[in-house]
Amino acid sequence: MHEGAEDKGDKQNKGKSRRWFLKTMAGTACAVGVGKGIDLLLPLTICRAGEWDGPVTDHFNGKYFYNPERVGLKSTHKASSIFRWFFRKRVKGHYPEVAENTCRPQLATNVDGSNWEVTMVNHSTLLIRAGGINILTDPIWSNYTSPVQFAGPKRKRPVGIAWDALPKIDVCLISHDHYDHFDATTLKRLYERDNPLFIVPLGLRSLLNYHTNATPRCEEKDWWDTVQVSPEVSITLTPALHWSRRYRHPEGSNRSLWCGFSILVKNGPHLFFAGDTAASRCFDDIYRRLGAPHVAILPIGAYRPDWIRTHHTNPADAVHIMQQLHAPLAIACHFGTWQLADDGYQENLDDLAAALKAAGIPAEQFIAPENGQTMRGKLP
Repeated sequence: MHEGAEDKGDKQNKGKSRRWFLKTMAGTACAVGVGKGIDLLLPLTICRAGEWDGPVTDHFNGKYFYNPERVGLKSTHKASSIFRWFFRKRVKGHYPEVAENTCRPQLATNVDGSNWEVTMVNHSTLLIRAGGINILTDPIWSNYTSPVQFAGPKRKRPVGIAWDALPKIDVCLISHDHYDHFDATTLKRLYERDNPLFIVPLGLRSLLNYHTNATPRCEEKDWWDTVQVSPEVSITLTPALHWSRRYRHPEGSNRSLWCGFSILVKNGPHLFFAGDTAASRCFDDIYRRLGAPHVAILPIGAYRPDWIRTHHTNPADAVHIMQQLHAPLAIACHFGTWQLADDGYQENLDDLAAALKAAGIPAEQFIAPENGQTMRGKLP
């Protein structure tokens, strides 16, 4: 009798173990299936990449874009290194949260002739006014630099120009597809409100069309191509040392190009917007081809840990780019609103001050503006 009870108990335990094992396997298979489904769905929807089909060039191999000066060098900017960095214990610099900006935009009625005006909106979004037109760079009014508005790097301070106070935009420049530069929500709002001329690097027209659910006016160009946006203003796409990707799969990496922009007003100011970049010899080429800009807008943030500098600049790099371009005045961007790396806000400012001192450049020649700050000038 006792042995029979034991046998029955063993069978029950084995049955429970078998059921537990089957449920675990079913749950695991379900989770894997959901994960694979998400992996298939996201790159086709909110994490969609751009695409380009064109001839092979010195920076396009027929499928992917690449940085010519990095050919043969091993990249450290991989999804695995980003994942490890994001989830490890990190020492992050302080990034203050600001409820209200201290600066208010001071926009002139019109900016033409030899005048120029630049207002910092946030991060790499700047309102550039010259030659009688209004130009907006890498616009983002969202709270998260993410494909969704409930997760990701969160806004630390308000935009410098409220959406309703933004003047009509004639031209929108998009440097590449990263979420802090290509914000789908803002671009759709901008298209519906102003229908500006979008100027984008190769591969981004399809992405813009997808997220606006329309076919906006768009000039999709390669490095060194020029768009005549008005009788007075021409804009040339320039090289940068960066990359593109909106989802983690390597298959979706570098399917669209990245760039900077040179804005030239006939008999007027020459302004340069670098977009996002690492230190590069391409800025020597830009100076040789296009001359020295009167104003260079250069990124100074998101550079720690050091491996991030394979595609980003720290303040010392930005000062060197200013020198490569022979620009008499620089304006800092890519800092101050979202903490995208481990460097802190004051660290950005302190490192810029130290770099300028080391280079013997007066602090007033490289401005690190607050959101909402308007800077202007006039050629002699």
